[in-house]
Amino acid sequence: MKTTEYQDNLNPFIAIWTRPRETVRYVIEEKESNFSFLLIVLSGFVGGLLSSLDSELFLPVWGILLLALLGGPIGAVVSTAIGAGIYLLVGRLFKGEATYTEMFRAILTGQIPQIWLFPLLLFWMLVFPETYFVESDQLPFEDTNLLSMIFFLILGVVSIWTFVVQCKAVGEAHRLSAWKGFFIIVLPGIVFIGVIVAIIAAVLTTIM
Repeated sequence: MKTTEYQDNLNPFIAIWTRPRETVRYVIEEKESNFSFLLIVLSGFVGGLLSSLDSELFLPVWGILLLALLGGPIGAVVSTAIGAGIYLLVGRLFKGEATYTEMFRAILTGQIPQIWLFPLLLFWMLVFPETYFVESDQLPFEDTNLLSMIFFLILGVVSIWTFVVQCKAVGEAHRLSAWKGFFIIVLPGIVFIGVIVAIIAAVLTTIM
């Protein structure tokens, strides 16, 4: 059921930068499933390209592009499906109201800033493969050109903003604040790390 009136037809790819919560609500209430499919393809493709950053060039560039295009969306569906379920359950602890479908769409919408990295990643990969396909801590400083340093800076800024938008998106889906959205996102990670540390401690205690 639609609960918000929109004075203009938002373009989610533009509005996400300045009106993230309104954009998320717009996608949840106004957009159809084909838009979610588009976001899955685009975000998965870019995610696949990002996974090849700071790694060895194990395939020709066209092969990496094809692998990202075919495998990236599958990874996006799996990660979004799992994330939506986790954030839905954790959000209930904060009295969140989202449905699974709303959370799924919210998470996808929160990935839009990252989609804008595609032209930069493609240009970087094709023009400066010597810095794209080498781990940053193994790259001699003198081999890092100014443009590549700018690319790293843009990547960092967009990644941070994508996380901020995700916090707002999860909060908006649950009709909660962005801060509660932040805790809904980080709490599962904290719990997971705590469990791993406890297991390691138990194993070490048994061995010693």
